[in-house]
Amino acid sequence: MTRLSTELATKCIRTKSGVLLTEPWSSSMYFNAPMENRVRFSTDYFREVRVKGIRKFMHHLTMDEPTVDLFLSLEYNRKNKYLTNNLSKRIHIVKWKEHKLTSEEFDLDEGFAKIASIKNVAVNDAILYTIDALLYKNDRASKALFMIDTSKYLIHFGATGDVINILSTDPKNIEYLKMNYKGIFDTFYDAPLN
Repeated sequence: MTRLSTELATKCIRTKSGVLLTEPWSSSMYFNAPMENRVRFSTDYFREVRVKGIRKFMHHLTMDEPTVDLFLSLEYNRKNKYLTNNLSKRIHIVKWKEHKLTSEEFDLDEGFAKIASIKNVAVNDAILYTIDALLYKNDRASKALFMIDTSKYLIHFGATGDVINILSTDPKNIEYLKMNYKGIFDTFYDAPLN
């Protein structure tokens, strides 16, 4: 693996979906977005539909895209080397860009950690990693900060493993998901569709 560069985090990172990735790096991004630009799913649904259902859902989100970008947390081990949350089992990482995390919403070692921006990951590899995270085959993956960035959506997998938050700058993209997954998406914080 080759590191491209290391820099302190700015208050936001530009994504190809157009959604700004901002601090704090957590669910607050979801709650700060207008209702028409967000949708949330419980991961319980994905444990019921298993691999076939997860693959179908992720194909809806990544339709006609050969690659996606990933954002995930990096951790220190005892020798202060970065761990990649077992990504290497699913994804060949050649290079990434690191951003310092300063959010108080994460249980960080001495208040410091990093977020990695990984560009051009094959969609199928990202889907396989998502399946691992959602079905808890990879416990470390499910607890990491994990986001998939497509041309339409920023998909945030909750650090506690219980929700998937999806943001889009185009309300039509969110409306499409809500219509296709009517009765399945979480309406606890949002009004249900009419």
